[in-house]
Amino acid sequence: SGGESKEYPADVVLVAVGRRPVTKGFGLETLGVAIDERGFIKVDARLQTNVPGVYAVGDVCGQPMLAHKASHEGEVLAEVIAGKKTINDARSIPNVVFTEPEIASAGMGEDEAKAAGHDIEIGKFPFAASARAMAIDETGGFVKVIIDKADNRVLGIHVVGPEASDLISEGSLAIEMGAFAEDIALTIHPHPTLGEAVMEAAKHALGEAIHIGNRRR
Repeated sequence: SGGESKEYPADVVLVAVGRRPVTKGFGLETLGVAIDERGFIKVDARLQTNVPGVYAVGDVCGQPMLAHKASHEGEVLAEVIAGKKTINDARSIPNVVFTEPEIASAGMGEDEAKAAGHDIEIGKFPFAASARAMAIDETGGFVKVIIDKADNRVLGIHVVGPEASDLISEGSLAIEMGAFAEDIALTIHPHPTLGEAVMEAAKHALGEAIHIGNRRR
């Protein structure tokens, strides 16, 4: 954070990244359940495999391999089995890296949004300008809001800094409901809170920020 680096002496470094699905030994081959080239079980929007009556949820179905995504899929499947017309169509699955500072994101990144054909505008609010962040002495980081210039619809929200894991829920909600930057900007956030940074970033994307300088739209 802030361009600083630290060194830690160690005898061994464990790199525990990457996971593989455990799909062998359950008789899936016998049933004829379709597996992709990486070993993940293929499912449709109702979490059913190609074999009627056989369902799968969670990490075994592929990316993103996150506990909250798996839990949501479990709830969807319970409703499917109960006969409801529920489908797994979440627009946004928030992602959090529990480092210090925390990093969280929901929706598209800049490159992804551009690749999808969006002409984007970016709003960014640094925690250095947040009263609450100053009060708790956690001023590193920022909130970034990515919107479509055509209609100001929120495409992505990214947070680096204190309580990013909690702040990202507002971003995920905005994307799930198809919110516009105005929806966030016009929502009164309590002061002094870290959540104000989300509102301020949305205002900055609209060119309406009052606590930091605006770019000409």
